[in-house]
Amino acid sequence: MDKRLTEYLADPHDGGDLELHIFEGDERQVREGVLRNASSARWYPIRDAIPSLFIDALREDDPLWIERFRSRLEAADCAVASREATAGDMTRIVSERKARDEQAEEYDRMLAIKMLDVFERPTYRKILPRSTLVLEAGCGTGRFTGLFSELSHELIAADMSRDSIKRNIARWTGKTANTVHYVHTDLTHLPMKTKVFDSIAHVGVYEHIPSRELREQFIAHAHRVLKSDGVLLLSAYRYGGLTTMFEKEGEHDGGIPFFRFTEAELREEIEPHFEIETFKRNLGIYMSMVFAKPKN
Repeated sequence: MDKRLTEYLADPHDGGDLELHIFEGDERQVREGVLRNASSARWYPIRDAIPSLFIDALREDDPLWIERFRSRLEAADCAVASREATAGDMTRIVSERKARDEQAEEYDRMLAIKMLDVFERPTYRKILPRSTLVLEAGCGTGRFTGLFSELSHELIAADMSRDSIKRNIARWTGKTANTVHYVHTDLTHLPMKTKVFDSIAHVGVYEHIPSRELREQFIAHAHRVLKSDGVLLLSAYRYGGLTTMFEKEGEHDGGIPFFRFTEAELREEIEPHFEIETFKRNLGIYMSMVFAKPKN
């Protein structure tokens, strides 16, 4: 993890500042360590150079890592506490995270995903402006990370699946001209500072957030972390035309939830916080795309 990443990160619970404690690393790169909120005493691990920032209900600590660095954690005043069991939509997020980890390798081989690239990639390249700092909210194994890196000076690639992030890193390390930072986190509790991003790219992910309440929570976070003149690029499963032959909502293999949006439904969730400038109803038949700017 590049130390510069700490300039953009915040506590996912309260947005508080995080202090960096390095266990292994050098002047620029952190291999192992923690990010700690001095006000609340909450802390978040950096393992194998990947920071993990989840709210308590979604946290999943590695006991072997904790045991390895127990003395360093104690010196940094990082208490190892038990947590309450997850419930409701949080349980569905945990289930999806597990499925994403298990299916990371398989995802890269899916023919349908590769076919969608033909429609998505040139459209995203054309509409998303070149920016200084971009958030890829839901980077997965890296299908579009290279593209969004081309369109930014710095890219923060965030995802709930640690295994997907590891495949993404292996895929793009040394192959992008610009800086890519990785964050292991949940998009409905974005651990980012307010008004720092020029652009957010959230493609093929929104439909998997397990409830309208949590989707709207992500939209509110996206509005919060974008600069006032920033832009949001969002694509999601559509429900219209040929796609009406499919189930409107349900679960993919492994417990991955999905919801297909009519134009009215997608607009209704986004428009409270964003002014939609472009709405592409049919992106490769299967998707719809929104390009929007934050409302003041």
